[in-house]
Amino acid sequence: MNFITKENLQQLLEKTSNALLSMARDHCWNKISDNSLYIISEDSDTELNSFARNKIRKLVNDKKTPQQLSALMPRLNDVYSDTYEFNLYIYKAKRDKTIIEITYRIKRYYGYDAEYKEMIKNSPPLLHCKVPIPYYAHIMQGKNKQFNINWELYPIDHVLRLFWHRLKYKFHRFF
Repeated sequence: MNFITKENLQQLLEKTSNALLSMARDHCWNKISDNSLYIISEDSDTELNSFARNKIRKLVNDKKTPQQLSALMPRLNDVYSDTYEFNLYIYKAKRDKTIIEITYRIKRYYGYDAEYKEMIKNSPPLLHCKVPIPYYAHIMQGKNKQFNINWELYPIDHVLRLFWHRLKYKFHRFF
């Protein structure tokens, strides 16, 4: 088991980014480029639902300038000692570049009891990569089971699927 240290953080983030790209290619129909750029966000617990959170996340992230991982390492090293976990998501995938969002969660904001906070105080951060799956993915059949990786940015195909499933649900209730 590899522990995350400041010295190997960049190497592990690159390795995890490659795993994330591989997972996304398995689940999504998009052409996903190996040319990865990164943005950083602090993950905060909010009482907002996922739709409102995604809307705010999109507004904030669209203003950020994607950069190479090496350019973001000083900031990641600054927050390293206070970080509970790093999560990698594909924020936006295009044919020529993939923007990966690195979110980090600060230990002092982590919503557990005092005993758990004391236990994680000196532990190294966790590292995860995740591909968010739209709620309608379980209904899709065959090759169509693959979805648009950019679905959280509300592209037209996602909006049409939302409309179709809402319409289907409304009519299903009457029969």
